[in-house]
Amino acid sequence: MNQWKLSFFVTLTLLIFSNLFWLYSTIDAGVTYTYQQVSLDELSEANSFLGELVVKGGKEYSRKDILHLLRQSYPNAFIVEEGNKIVVNNVTFTFESDKLSKVY
Repeated sequence: MNQWKLSFFVTLTLLIFSNLFWLYSTIDAGVTYTYQQVSLDELSEANSFLGELVVKGGKEYSRKDILHLLRQSYPNAFIVEEGNKIVVNNVTFTFESDKLSKVY
């Protein structure tokens, strides 16, 4: 067999396998992204549900009460007070008229 024929078939084989690898990688990345997005959506729904539950159960607490509970429960946490908001570990407590109105 000629040298160029051998080179052609070796190159063709490598090209086919590399294209199959990239096709598999692309499909795998798409499936992984879909599962991650579904998990993220479910987590977001659960967090909003729990946020509404906390608001319903914490209506009688003032801003100072919530802040005291947070500092008591998490003494080493970074707690930020901004106007009518308290932010702790990426959870924001929003107050209206010194009463808890929203948690997200």
